[in-house]
Amino acid sequence: MSNQHNNKIFWPALVTFFFLLVLIGCGPRPQGTPYSEAIEINLEPEQYPADDVSEFVFQPNKNKYLIKPRAEYFLSGIVLGKERYVYDRGADIAPYDLAIAWNKLVLTKLYKQLKWSQSGRWYLWRYNEDFPFDNTFVARYSSNNHIIPANPNIKAALGLVRKGESIDLSGYLVNVSQAAGEEEFTWNSSLSREDQGGGSCEVFYVTELRYKGKSYK
Repeated sequence: MSNQHNNKIFWPALVTFFFLLVLIGCGPRPQGTPYSEAIEINLEPEQYPADDVSEFVFQPNKNKYLIKPRAEYFLSGIVLGKERYVYDRGADIAPYDLAIAWNKLVLTKLYKQLKWSQSGRWYLWRYNEDFPFDNTFVARYSSNNHIIPANPNIKAALGLVRKGESIDLSGYLVNVSQAAGEEEFTWNSSLSREDQGGGSCEVFYVTELRYKGKSYK
C-alpha cells in the first residue's frame, strides 16, 4: 500500500524533472562570429561619459524599464564566478551576475589565493593571513557586475561563461527605473572602481560579449 502511494508521488516528480531538462537543453543556442584578438586581462576597465546617449525603454520579458546610460564601459578580465538569479526582482532584467578580476589581481595570479562566492547580488572573498594585500586592493581590481543582456543572443551566450576563463564585455553602465505604469523598481550603477559595500556593483547593459574566440552581439 505504501509502495504504491510512493510511486504515485515519485513518477510525476520524475516526469517533471526530465521535462525541465528538455526545456533547458532545447533553449536557443547563441550565434557568435569568430574573434581572433587576445583578451587583454591586464588592462584597466575603460569608462567614458555617455552624456549624448539618450535613455530608452527596454522590455526583456514581461516588465518595461527605463534605461539611462551613465557611461560607456569596456571590461576585460578573468571570471571569478557566475551566479544566475531567477526569483529576485532584478532577475527579470539581469539574470546573471559576473564577478570579474583584472590587471594586478590577475597578473600576479593573486586571485587564485582567494575564496570567491556570490549570493544575494553580492560577491564575497576570503583570504589567509599571509595574503599580501587588503580588501581595498581586492575591491580595486575586481567587481561584481549585474549583467543586463541587450538581446536574447547575448543572454544565451552568458550561459556558456565559466569560472576561470577570460572574458571581454562592452556596453554601458546604467541606471534602471520602472517605465510608466510598471511595478516600482530602481537600480543605479556604480561609476567608480574604488568603492566598496552597498551600491558599489556595476549595473552593466552589455551590447557585446567576447568569449573563447567568438563575439556575441
